[in-house]
Amino acid sequence: MIRSLIAFVFTVIAAAQVFAAEETTSPATVSTLKKIIDWILEAVVKYSFQALGGMVVLMAGWFVAKFAAEFVRKFLDKHKIDVTVAKFMVGTLKLVIMGFAVLIALGKFGIEIAPFIAGLSVIGFGTSFALQGPLSNYAAGATLIFTKPFKVGDIIEVVGEMGEVEDMTLPRTILITVDGTRVIIPNKHIIGEIIHNFSGLKKLDIKVGVSYKADLEKAVQVVRDVVRRETRIAENPEPKIGISDFGVNMYARLWCKQADYWDVMFSINKNVFDEFKKGKIEIPFPQRDVYLYQQKSL
Repeated sequence: MIRSLIAFVFTVIAAAQVFAAEETTSPATVSTLKKIIDWILEAVVKYSFQALGGMVVLMAGWFVAKFAAEFVRKFLDKHKIDVTVAKFMVGTLKLVIMGFAVLIALGKFGIEIAPFIAGLSVIGFGTSFALQGPLSNYAAGATLIFTKPFKVGDIIEVVGEMGEVEDMTLPRTILITVDGTRVIIPNKHIIGEIIHNFSGLKKLDIKVGVSYKADLEKAVQVVRDVVRRETRIAENPEPKIGISDFGVNMYARLWCKQADYWDVMFSINKNVFDEFKKGKIEIPFPQRDVYLYQQKSL
């Protein structure tokens, strides 16, 4: 880039000298062209090395930021630091190093740093009022990263959405729901809300009705056997199985991993139905009894 700029400058100077050498050129025009050439030469001599130094500083800052970020990332991975915190620290480190490199480069380009920083402060102060909504997402994101109510890979439910945390950055949190939908939630809507974290085990309730004529002890045992054969059910907390009301409804409270929730529920419902059918345990179906009363004529 610098080489191309220098070549362009010398091309312009050469063209100006050729134009000035023309016999038809007036003395005033020649004087003006000489002043322009002198100004260009002075600018090239004075600022070319400053510009080159600024470019070198920027390139060096970029390489240092990249190397430092990679070193810190490996260090944090080695010590098993949470991935969200690690990403935040690595990104902040790169930003700080590049910020210093830009400030030094501006000085090399001949720009006064102190007034520049003061101007940025004024602009930032005004922008903070205009962008209160978006900026609040960043503040909320920093709070979430360091308080860690959840992390990447956890299953959470917040603001009416439930799914696995795919990524968490300063402005937003991304969830992947059970049906594969990608939900992006601004972090300011998460702070202050009730967060359900199902990263450990999730409660699974199974309810099945049986006939009044059925052998309740046999029905309970059938459900226990089905639950016992399901390897994805957690042993601790221990499953609870019994009669929930006089409907007659049987109730099983189980716990399993969030990722297995739907598969376990579908599997248990099907197996209970099959075993009831084999054991001739009747499952009541919706029915309505209609009684007709005939009024006797007087």
